[in-house]
Amino acid sequence: MPSINKVTLLGADGKVGATILQGLLSAKFEVTILKRQSSKSSDEHREHVKVVRIRDEFKVDDLQSVLEGQDAVVASIKGSQVDIQKRLAQACIKAGVQRLIPADFGSCDSSSSLTQELVPLYKRKTELREYLQELVKDHPSFSWTSLVCGHFFDWSLDFIHVFPAEQKADVLDDGEKVFSLSTLSRTAEATVRILQRPDQTKNRMLYVQSFSVSQNEVVRAYEAATGAKWKVAKYDAERFKNEQKVEADAGDSSAIEELVWYLGTMDADWRTRDDFAMQLLGLEDEDLGDAVRSVLHSA
Repeated sequence: MPSINKVTLLGADGKVGATILQGLLSAKFEVTILKRQSSKSSDEHREHVKVVRIRDEFKVDDLQSVLEGQDAVVASIKGSQVDIQKRLAQACIKAGVQRLIPADFGSCDSSSSLTQELVPLYKRKTELREYLQELVKDHPSFSWTSLVCGHFFDWSLDFIHVFPAEQKADVLDDGEKVFSLSTLSRTAEATVRILQRPDQTKNRMLYVQSFSVSQNEVVRAYEAATGAKWKVAKYDAERFKNEQKVEADAGDSSAIEELVWYLGTMDADWRTRDDFAMQLLGLEDEDLGDAVRSVLHSA
C-alpha cells in the first residue's frame, strides 16, 4: 500500500480533533481541514493548513471534489453521525482515498454486546463499521481503521467522576477493576502511527491506552499530586447500571452518559482484546502520576 502523506480532517475544532490536528502537523503530514459552510469557527491561525468548506448537506459529489488527491480522511465528529460518515466513505472511494479513520475513539468498545445493549449509540458505530467492511470487499484499494482509546483521561474529569476542586471521586464496587484510559495526546499519537503503518493497520479495529489502572490507583495518584486525602464514594456497579438503564430508557440523556462511564470502567481493559495494538503501533504506557500532574496544571 502506498504511503500516506495528504490527510483531510473533519472535526478539527473539537478537543479530540484539535489534538489530532497538532499530532498530524507535528508528524509532517499535509493537512486539509474540512468544514461545513455554515460553521462559525474561525479559519485563522491555521498555519500550514488548508481549510475547505462545503455545503452543509455533505453530498457525496461535493465531498469527492474536496477529497481528490488525498490519501486519508480522519473523522473526529459525533459517533452518532453515521450517515455523514457513510457518505464520506463513498466519496473516499470515488476520489481514490485509501484510508478512512471513522469517529470511534473514546470510552467504550462499540463491538461489545453489553455496550450495544446498554447504549444504543454504539449500535450505530457498529453499523458504520459493518458498512465499511462491506465496502472494502468491492473496493480493495479503500481501507478503514477504527481506533478505540477508552475514557479520555484529560478531557472531562466530571465524566469519569473525578472532582479535583472538591478533592473527591466516585468508584464502582471496591474500585479495583482495571480499565484502559487514554490522554488526548495518546489518541492523536495513535492516529498518526496508524497512518504511518497503512499495511499493518488496514481494515482493523485497534485498541490503545495511556495506561490500564484501577479507580483506586487514580485516586491515589491524585492524592499524591494534591497532598490531600480524598473523599471516595462507592457505588454497587450492578445496581448503578440497572438504575441508570431505567432512567436512560425513559429518555434521560445524563443517564446515558453514566452508562458510558460504567462501561468504560467495568468493560474496558483493552489488554484483553485481540487487537490491542500498543506493540503494533510502537507505543508504550504513559506514567499515571505525570498525567495527573499535567491535568492539574492545566486546570
